[in-house]
Amino acid sequence: MILMRTFFSKCTPQALEYLDQHVQDWVLKEHAKILFANQSFGVIEGKGGQKDPNLFLNIYYEKEAQ
Repeated sequence: MILMRTFFSKCTPQALEYLDQHVQDWVLKEHAKILFANQSFGVIEGKGGQKDPNLFLNIYYEKEAQ
């Protein structure tokens, strides 16, 4: 069965480094075999009406047999 997971992050160097680590940890924890990934950019309106650019990452995967 093909599964999908979405990650998103603000577009700052620190936030993207955290996203990298978060995705790597998730792949190891879930034993995910990544089949396909895509990314897009958008704007999320935060508290106080502040609009921040964000990266959205969709990963399509299967769980590897252990």
